[in-house]
Amino acid sequence: MAAIAAYWQRTQKIEAENETRQVVAFFDPKDDSVMVPPEVVPARSWKMDDETRRWVLAGHDAINQVALLNQIKEAETKRLLHYYLTFQDRSGGYYEIEYGLMKGSGIGKPV
Repeated sequence: MAAIAAYWQRTQKIEAENETRQVVAFFDPKDDSVMVPPEVVPARSWKMDDETRRWVLAGHDAINQVALLNQIKEAETKRLLHYYLTFQDRSGGYYEIEYGLMKGSGIGKPV
């Protein structure tokens, strides 16, 4: 029984180390061995922090704040690294979000 547990632990350790190597290689600009984001990406890569969330919501009316929060929740549930948030007040526009950070914004629909 101890041998089975040791084998299982070793297998888990090897898998975790491989996943870690892939994530590090993906984010390392000097390493192009991993060009597609690994399935397991750390939460800090796709979750928006509270300060960015406050910035996104600032100046929007209550209806658009709820819509923006729902879009953020949906994107984080899907663990999207890149997405657009759209709003209808202020003549309509969008925010471009990448790795949980605001990358840009614009008027109208995202291109």
